[in-house]
Amino acid sequence: PNIPRCLPVMYGMRLSREASKTAAGAAAFFILTSLTIASSRFGGGLALLWPGSAVIAALLVSLPKARWNRAVIVLGVLSCTATAVFGFGPRVALPLAIVNVFEGYAIAALMLVLRPQRDWLESVRGMECMLFSIIAGTALAALPGGFMASVVVDKPIEVHALDWLTAHSLGSLLCLPLGLLVCSGALGEKIRRGTTRDAIETLAHCGVIGGIAWLSFFQSTMALLYLPVAPLLYASFRRGRVGATLGLLVIASLGAASLHDAGGYFNSTRLSYASEVQLLQFYLAVLMLLALPTSVALQHHKLLLAELEEKRALESLIADHSDDALLNLDAQGVVRYASPAAGRLLNGEEAEGVTLTAFFDPFDEPYVRGALLRAAESPATTCVFERSVVRGDEALWLETKLRAVLDTGEGAGIRGYAVTIHDVTARKRAELDALREAETDALTGLPNRRAFVRHLEPRLAHADHRPLALAILDLDHFKAVNDTWGHAAGDLVLKRVAMVMRRMSGPGLFFARLGGEEFAMVVEQAAVASVIDTCEALRNAIAGLDLTSPDGDRFSCTASVGVARLSAPTTPAEALRAADVSLYAAKANGRDRIEVALERSLERRELRAARAA
Repeated sequence: PNIPRCLPVMYGMRLSREASKTAAGAAAFFILTSLTIASSRFGGGLALLWPGSAVIAALLVSLPKARWNRAVIVLGVLSCTATAVFGFGPRVALPLAIVNVFEGYAIAALMLVLRPQRDWLESVRGMECMLFSIIAGTALAALPGGFMASVVVDKPIEVHALDWLTAHSLGSLLCLPLGLLVCSGALGEKIRRGTTRDAIETLAHCGVIGGIAWLSFFQSTMALLYLPVAPLLYASFRRGRVGATLGLLVIASLGAASLHDAGGYFNSTRLSYASEVQLLQFYLAVLMLLALPTSVALQHHKLLLAELEEKRALESLIADHSDDALLNLDAQGVVRYASPAAGRLLNGEEAEGVTLTAFFDPFDEPYVRGALLRAAESPATTCVFERSVVRGDEALWLETKLRAVLDTGEGAGIRGYAVTIHDVTARKRAELDALREAETDALTGLPNRRAFVRHLEPRLAHADHRPLALAILDLDHFKAVNDTWGHAAGDLVLKRVAMVMRRMSGPGLFFARLGGEEFAMVVEQAAVASVIDTCEALRNAIAGLDLTSPDGDRFSCTASVGVARLSAPTTPAEALRAADVSLYAAKANGRDRIEVALERSLERRELRAARAA
């Protein structure tokens, strides 16, 4: 009850189409096999060409496997009838019908197993699988078919088996491509999409092939069997698989007819009739092996060209409207192709003909060439790097993705590079803003403890070459300010102290808030006296602040400063500990003063003693 009403209708339509296809295929099979048996059984033996297996295989591969049994039964009955009426008679009609149907069944099954993609007429690999399936399927049926023929015609089994193999394989090779086109609907679609001009051209090719084949077969003064090759290949080039298949059928029909002409080419060879038949068969096989692979290869080439044109159109559309620069470089890193966005990154200059390094600052040239070298050493990976460049008064960040393109020719190596350059300035600015926000104290606007450590670490690593001083400043009796005038007054003190520090900030002088009422200062100066002068100026500036509480009360604030002189590599923790000792000494000695520790590291007991004092 939940099944939509349209589904049974659709299912019935599909069954109707399958039944119609089976009926049409069966009718074509009976007509072709009857005509072949009646017209090409020379000497009472097997038919010269046998298209029946091609019809069976083409029909089966176009049907679902669940419908194969019904189709096989119908085709078997028709094959038995055709053999009984037009061929060897009822004596061996049934076993020959079984072998004939088995042959077509085997070809179809092998084609599907070897090439489930069903591209037998679209790719060279698919065509190879089809040819192998035809030969293998025919070979499986040749011996039992030859045995059945030997029962009626007094010839050795191996002779009949060879005749079977050549006639059936040749017939399948000639007719299966056309059968696949018809049963798959590709031929009908081609006809519907084709124009009158296409139809006229196809008929003209068949007429030219027929005329040249007639000239070649129905005369005996000159060996002209090579003449039909040229128009056949030209038809394959112009009309593809349809032209090749129809041209081969025309040549096969005229060749078979010429066997009966006393003045024909084959009668002038002084061969036996059986040898003439075999000569024609092998001649047609050679033509087929020339024309059919050519038509399939050309079809595959056309499909590749169409796909390539679609990709080129899409790539051109992307390149023309993309903000990223798309580049193709040669093996030396010179731009061979550049999208319009590339010119914008070069301030409107021509991008083609320049090297990749032209997109970056000159001092980055070794880095860019190193990236090209890394990409060439690992063609299967994409090399990504970011560099900043200056364009006019603006600093840009460019993200570059680089991938080497291998040379597919005989010489191994790198053919070039595929490159995209993306302007990531907005992203970089957002990242820097986020980093700045994460490293900024919200109340005072000074760098926080995290930023302080990040600033201090690299300078401590080179303190033996560039000595520096670290100072910790602590506001005296800050808790009393909060308790007396409230936290709003305490926040005001912190902000005013931060303003003093920002005014003093400059090259070689860095301030940060460590937390609470503690601040830190990094002084990159060699002389101790200059460090003390800087700290003294800071202390006096803080002591001179005229502060007013929210209630209007005026008050002041002082600071104690501990300084550690650092002249050897150390860690931020050790440097802070050394400055902390001096700070506690300043507090112990009366506050509102500066204490200096000249050594970068002190014993823990000294720190504990200072804190106790």
